[in-house]
Amino acid sequence: MVIPTKSPLISVCIPTYNGAEFISETIKSVLRQSLQDFEIVVSDDGSTDETTKIIKSFKDERITKIDCLQRVGAEANWNNAVAIANSSLVKLLCQDDIIYENCLESEVAALSSGDNADCSFCFHTRDLVTASGKYMWDPIRSDFPNRKYSLKDLLPQIVRSGGNPIGQPMAVTFRKDSFQKAGCFHGEFAIDLDMWVSLLEVGNGLALGKVLSAFRVNSNSWGTELSKQQFEMMYDFNLRMRAKHPNIVTRLDSVKGRLKCFIRTCARRFASRWVFRN
Repeated sequence: MVIPTKSPLISVCIPTYNGAEFISETIKSVLRQSLQDFEIVVSDDGSTDETTKIIKSFKDERITKIDCLQRVGAEANWNNAVAIANSSLVKLLCQDDIIYENCLESEVAALSSGDNADCSFCFHTRDLVTASGKYMWDPIRSDFPNRKYSLKDLLPQIVRSGGNPIGQPMAVTFRKDSFQKAGCFHGEFAIDLDMWVSLLEVGNGLALGKVLSAFRVNSNSWGTELSKQQFEMMYDFNLRMRAKHPNIVTRLDSVKGRLKCFIRTCARRFASRWVFRN
């Protein structure tokens, strides 16, 4: 075991609420990292299941658990976890997702390079897995080549995609000071995508061109009701980006994105019925 004697190279923040089913596997994926100079910050939003017991079963001094005094919701819980991170680099990892063995090493190396000092975050490609851990085909996965991307480069692609091509939180590591300048997480179901755009407004994004994590698909993340809410949030996001950045996002980008958003939502509903039936 390697216990850092100074600020760790990276803070892995895990916001949780009733995460007993998968949080052990999530934490283990961090402990298996090739880079061991990290801390794990778990922010618990009032779990009523075995989450606390599971976290306490890990006898590792790099793990810190904080408890919200009352239910605050996902957005505030995410911000709470990041607020107490001791490193200048932060990875937000949801309670049921996993990162691969060389994930932290790749991200820290990328953001520590002087050539990438202008980057506020880096991101990578992620796999999709079922609740049981089986890999799923992802027909809408975005694979970005390894290079820097500005707001002007990425925002039109994001809007046209009708989704979140940068990825869920586990696919991103950001600089804490850039996060604070960007205004922290805000919103509801599009909180991650809104933050990625806010980070692009204060610096470049660096695509690593590697698959370094897995997003776990379950009934909570792919349910029909959530799909409807996410469609509404993405539709609103599309219109807001067109209004906020009219010189970057064209009318055609906006129209294509709204159509793609509808298609993605239909595909997701179909996939959720198939996945959770089998």
